[in-house]
Amino acid sequence: MKIFERIVTVLGFITLAILLWKFDAAVVWAQVSKVGWGFLIILPMQLCDHVLNAVGWRYAFSASDASRIPFRQLVRIRVAGDGVNYLTPSGTIAGEIIRPGMLADHIPAEARNSSVVVAKFAQALGQAFFALAGMLVLLPLRLGFLPGRQIINGLAGALLLMLVAAASLSALLVRRRDGSYWLRLSGTVASLREQMGRYLRCYPGRFALSAFFFMLGFAWGAWEVLVICFFLGVPMDPITALSVEVLSVVLDSLLFMVPAKVGTQEAGKTAIFAGLGLPAGQGLAFGLVRHIRELVWAGTGFLIYAWDRRRRAARASAVLPPLPAEPAARAD
Repeated sequence: MKIFERIVTVLGFITLAILLWKFDAAVVWAQVSKVGWGFLIILPMQLCDHVLNAVGWRYAFSASDASRIPFRQLVRIRVAGDGVNYLTPSGTIAGEIIRPGMLADHIPAEARNSSVVVAKFAQALGQAFFALAGMLVLLPLRLGFLPGRQIINGLAGALLLMLVAAASLSALLVRRRDGSYWLRLSGTVASLREQMGRYLRCYPGRFALSAFFFMLGFAWGAWEVLVICFFLGVPMDPITALSVEVLSVVLDSLLFMVPAKVGTQEAGKTAIFAGLGLPAGQGLAFGLVRHIRELVWAGTGFLIYAWDRRRRAARASAVLPPLPAEPAARAD
């Protein structure tokens, strides 16, 4: 797997270099520089996305457990986990692993672990619902950049993504007639499954709300598209902005294995802008601006995680019993 990750990372850098060479790096940088003070607006916008995702995660807990966790702590851990996911070659898994540990002082381990897995499924469903809803909006418009057949294919792809997430959850939790699970697990994983099953049986409405708020987090990206394009001087209407974000979400879901979206962010936006009939070079500039925003927040999240880990290590060392003193050596 490490070899594959290195290969895709190198290919990403090569792709980015080719794009900068083809569109002239100086021209592209001049376009990015147009944003200027607009970064003071663009960078904080990501906080709204983190807040919506934190609300989605909050609904992945039972009502009693959620009430014991300060909301600002959930936002903070979302930022940290997303930063680790973004910067490490783990297929967006490493960030999910660290989240329970950062909640260690609030609720039992089983509830923490279960909430992370439930939230991951809810986020996948929210992503699929957003892509599906976006395609349903685009389908009747028959926009010139996408023939009806391509929109239907995109619609089918979004529906397939949603069905895969639902089927995976069902395979994990559905029982046979004799009460045994179709998928046999043991130990801690089996206990985690029991916790998830109990949550879904008792709180189906909370799970639906979790997926809904994660969907809103993806939808927020369309508003960000409008703001970035405003500062870049790219004409953009709400429907086109929605098109950019829907297609971006689909591409990101397909290329999730590339760490830090190296090359894929820029190549994807260049292709999407070209497909929409917009200048491809402006799509590359847009991708770079969004990449800058993502790297700033990912770095912030990684620093939050590093500080939290250091704090917990210091606390653990403080409660360890002192080592017994060595007996004094006897003089012969």
